[in-house]
Amino acid sequence: MGLGHRFLNTSRKFYFGIISFTQIISYFLLFGSIPMMYQFVNMILKDEKGEAWEHFKGTAVLRGFALSVMWVISIPSFAFVVEVMDANLGISIVQGMMVAICGIFIALIFSKFEEKKYGVNLTTGLTSEIEDLLRHTTNKREVNRHSIEFIVLFISLFGSIFILNAFVEMELLVLIPMVVMIWIIAYYVFKRRLNKLYETAKTYIQKDMVSQSYQLCVMLGAGILIFALSQTGFASIVVDGVYSLQEIIPFLNVLYLLPFMVIILGFFGLGPLTVMVLVGGILETIYLPYPPELIVLAVTLGSSISILLSPVLMPIIVLSGTNGLSGFKNGMVFNWKFALVIYVMVMGYVQGRVYFG
Repeated sequence: MGLGHRFLNTSRKFYFGIISFTQIISYFLLFGSIPMMYQFVNMILKDEKGEAWEHFKGTAVLRGFALSVMWVISIPSFAFVVEVMDANLGISIVQGMMVAICGIFIALIFSKFEEKKYGVNLTTGLTSEIEDLLRHTTNKREVNRHSIEFIVLFISLFGSIFILNAFVEMELLVLIPMVVMIWIIAYYVFKRRLNKLYETAKTYIQKDMVSQSYQLCVMLGAGILIFALSQTGFASIVVDGVYSLQEIIPFLNVLYLLPFMVIILGFFGLGPLTVMVLVGGILETIYLPYPPELIVLAVTLGSSISILLSPVLMPIIVLSGTNGLSGFKNGMVFNWKFALVIYVMVMGYVQGRVYFG
């Protein structure tokens, strides 16, 4: 904020900054970026209360994270579906990033009308809060140093994964953890804080690792379910059902329906990665006459929309625990129109590629 406050001095510019930076932070923290970014915004707008402000803060953070699942390589669900569909990583990232950029501008349009609906001038309150924050900001030299360090960290992590994937024959979900481990050790060595790394790793192994057992059990359960389904005719039944629908509605194809498979499972509480494992396992067993990058985009679109709407998924649960609003309000009430526009936009691109590309 100390570095870019002149570019974030209106409610629209600030909204743009938060929704964009949430996607960058999600590269490091995954859905942990939601409470982190919300607390950051809350620190700046600590004296601004009411539903209008909670809507402003909550939608910026949640929409930012939801858009990130369509292009951020360290998001496990994105990496998994790229690997399963054998899609080109570069094309998948660029394609998803373009959708995310368009999504940001759509979110800005929505935020303008939503601010008018609440009848609150958010810019006035925002300006005074930023001025108060800057009076307590550290010196400019330190601000510049921290900003440059963050940019170097982001580029080194993103770039090393992307470059190694191009030259090393290794599965993406194996490559990413290895690169992250080497990257973490290199950072602590460079900072001369190996003792701190040892203490952090020790604490994680002794205390924090236990909390990850839930995720392991969910993934094992999903794997067993996929194996069980592969022994039945489930995949062929799904495909036959889609083809039957196509006979009734000629323009309908499976790419229209893939997002809804993910969304429906999301409303049953299955997180993006679990759903990707399940849907990806089914997609592996059937032939789809479409470019794999389009299938990746259609599936990650469903993941993005389920994050925006489902009150039983972790992103909205975490946000609701932070801002005190119900999951239904943070999800369906605040975001259903935005989710609908995103679906129409992405499907327009996907179907255009199918019929004309």
